[in-house]
Amino acid sequence: MDLLDYVDRARVAGERISEGQGRRRVDSAVHELSLAMRLPVPTVERAVARARRLRSRMPVVWQAWHDGRIPTAHVEAIDRAGCRLTRAESVTALDDVAVDRVARLTPGQATRWLDRWVERTEAGASKERHVKAFADRAVGLRPLGDGMTRLTADLGAADAAAIMQSLTKTAHALPADDDRTIDQARTDLLADTLLGRRDGGLGYRPVIGVTVPLSSLMGFSDTPGELTDRTATIPAHVIRTALADETSVLYRLVTSDVGDLLTVTWLGRLAPTRLQQVLGFRDGTTVFPTASVPVRACDIDHSDPWPADTNAANTGPLHRRAHNLKTEGHLQLRQPSPGSFEWTTRTGHTYTQHPDPLPIAAWEPDTPVEATGLPPDPGADDFTQMLAYLDAA
Repeated sequence: MDLLDYVDRARVAGERISEGQGRRRVDSAVHELSLAMRLPVPTVERAVARARRLRSRMPVVWQAWHDGRIPTAHVEAIDRAGCRLTRAESVTALDDVAVDRVARLTPGQATRWLDRWVERTEAGASKERHVKAFADRAVGLRPLGDGMTRLTADLGAADAAAIMQSLTKTAHALPADDDRTIDQARTDLLADTLLGRRDGGLGYRPVIGVTVPLSSLMGFSDTPGELTDRTATIPAHVIRTALADETSVLYRLVTSDVGDLLTVTWLGRLAPTRLQQVLGFRDGTTVFPTASVPVRACDIDHSDPWPADTNAANTGPLHRRAHNLKTEGHLQLRQPSPGSFEWTTRTGHTYTQHPDPLPIAAWEPDTPVEATGLPPDPGADDFTQMLAYLDAA
């Protein structure tokens, strides 16, 4: 709850100057808290907003939380229920009863009780609540590791049920010798339908950046690659299968022996497409330490202002909010070495973002030449054979 006081002090200090400066001071304070707490900026913003709502609208819950009588998980559930209510008197009524009721429940039980309370208290406002919830519908991804990602979608309940019924019906109609489980079949049917996949092809043509060691690409090793935005690792065999598709395109990147991408310099002020691609491979996301905005949605900004060099050692991707705060002097940024970014806040605290090395792999000295599909050449080393393989391809 101290974080709310910190943000409020920044707001007051900014308002003494101008309304616009007040908003920027708040944004700066949120980013400073994000760095100090090692939490994403949106997480800090949600925490501040929740604290402000509770303090002003639900003082009983606020005090119980402050006194440690109910845990944060219960407070978050109460706040979510309060946000669903449409009348101020309903919020007051929930504040009166929530603490005593949910203190005896598990988080799951508390959520169910709160859902029932909202529905019974404001039964006539169900349409208004649905319209508000429907406006927040979204699709998201959550990496699971091992080359897998969870796809989520917030849908209308009827649409979601209809989609599940359709997938289940189609899965049950598969041939009897199909050995997939019902969950596996439904998952594959969903992907095939959305991608228009037919006859085993990939079914899509988006640009998906994957960095992978050449040794894995050729089958000398199974070191996994990773998406260029660092959100997931991709097993080597999956990449090799995808690259067999005739539409796949490869870029050659030169790295050091520990996976650091070597620098590229441009003589103009604005980063050209090739330099932007290099930074996309090197950094993957914005270089603000607690944010994960992909490079494609960032500005390419100089660490030392122009006319300093426009190269990979003096530029990096910044999401727009951090870029604006840096430009206006609320945050200071240095790049002491290529890919390492040092942020300093108004309070003098410093936070460093180091680059993640690109995937590298050692060559197995005893790999049989026959396994690579290359003609035997007793006088050639592994690297020479690798080049011969690329020339043949």
